[in-house]
Amino acid sequence: MPSGQTPRIVCVGGGHGLFAALRAARQLTPDVTAVVTVADDGGSSGVLRHQLGIPAPGDLRMAIAALAADPDREAVIQYRFKDGELAGHPLGNLLIAALADLRGDFARAVEEVADLAGAVGHVIPSTAAPVRLRADIGGVLVAGQVAIAQGPGAVDRLWLEPERADGHEAAIEALERADLVVLGPGSLFTSVVAALLPEGIVAATSRAQRVALVLNLAQQNGETLGLDGADHVRRLLAHCPGLRLDAVLIHEGSWARIARPVKVNVAALKAVRAPVVRADLRGPGAAHDPDKLASTLKGLLW
Repeated sequence: MPSGQTPRIVCVGGGHGLFAALRAARQLTPDVTAVVTVADDGGSSGVLRHQLGIPAPGDLRMAIAALAADPDREAVIQYRFKDGELAGHPLGNLLIAALADLRGDFARAVEEVADLAGAVGHVIPSTAAPVRLRADIGGVLVAGQVAIAQGPGAVDRLWLEPERADGHEAAIEALERADLVVLGPGSLFTSVVAALLPEGIVAATSRAQRVALVLNLAQQNGETLGLDGADHVRRLLAHCPGLRLDAVLIHEGSWARIARPVKVNVAALKAVRAPVVRADLRGPGAAHDPDKLASTLKGLLW
């Protein structure tokens, strides 16, 4: 892109992986958008979904925290009650739920909580529908995000219920305008693919200038156990027909103390037409370092 132009970066996914990607992206531009899965059914999100019938707020809250203006506001959004009937509920989840009831518009509620946090950029649900995940794992049908993530093996097929949930218009618009779309890191199926499955999201992603997948460092017990890097790419593309990948970012550095690393065979990745970008991306443990990720993403923009 031309030097001096403010890049538009959209990060897609959920959970701690999306948090790291957003922390990286905000170092490169103020024009950051998170397109976030709403399929979580565990913990506070699961309780609020069951009681109020809303999409899951938890991953959206974490994205807002990643983009918060300062540590104090991040701490308020992330504050988790410790006692009584509210124990386990983060304040950000409750704020989203309350404003969704007041406004009658879940996506608007997320936007208002992001404003309260002074978020740099925008946070948008990939769909406003209260979708649930279903999966085929070795011929066994598994229902729900938590059950799939902790399932009996790697996911063969994942789908939404309802299957024809519309992608949020603002998410589609942001993806189409993006100079760079970042998929992952994070749970391949229950975060990244889950966010891409609503109608129109994949097509909009492929209209962006560039699309990059950040490959996970470790296999996830359950949904990606036993899958190597090329398997991750194959299963992503199988679930998202028409998706174009312009870069696959893989870690090149220490693998010490990662119990089940995602093994990478560059030749196998090239065979699935996945251009490889190698860099040291690791932070503490088996997590990506936002600073290192920002440095690598910068090279995809200029």
